[in-house]
Amino acid sequence: MQHTEVGSIPPLANQIPQACARLGVGRTCLYELLKSGELQCFKIGTRTLIPEVELERFIAKRMAQQAAT
Repeated sequence: MQHTEVGSIPPLANQIPQACARLGVGRTCLYELLKSGELQCFKIGTRTLIPEVELERFIAKRMAQQAAT
């Protein structure tokens, strides 16, 4: 049985500061993307989490939009 360090497993969802860092945007911009529906999130208790796949989907969508122009 192989032992895996908890810190080496990439998260399935990111808290707000981590999502900001992953996208390279500030908190205000991230909250605007959430409010507009461009990014989806969910809550566990008081924590707002953004799925990693949602960040990847958002980037792919923006890249496709940019390529179309």
